[in-house]
Amino acid sequence: MKPIFPAVVSLPIALMTSLAFSTAVNSAPSRHKTITCPFLKEGRLTFAKATSFSFRDGNLLLVAMDEGESSRLRVVVSAQLNKKNGSYDGQIFVDMGGTQLMLHNGPVRCTVAAG
Repeated sequence: MKPIFPAVVSLPIALMTSLAFSTAVNSAPSRHKTITCPFLKEGRLTFAKATSFSFRDGNLLLVAMDEGESSRLRVVVSAQLNKKNGSYDGQIFVDMGGTQLMLHNGPVRCTVAAG
């Protein structure tokens, strides 16, 4: 499965309560979607370089590494479309630590909005 975007895409993430990112739909280049994935009440991430992103066929996958330390995994979101309510339900893994590991993982529900 080929990713929608090139293998390395800069993705700044600096959000208080959710992970959000935008994507263009291949069939309509002028149309964008915003995907929001709330994950922690006090979540704040400032870093990241997306190394893998895919949003198609009812699946959502995002892998982002630390911008300064490219071998340090910062975010993984893996979710599948819930056909009943239209959300993408799955798992999230986040390393929010500065120089020390500060790991959080658990369920996540992502929503998609046309923008």
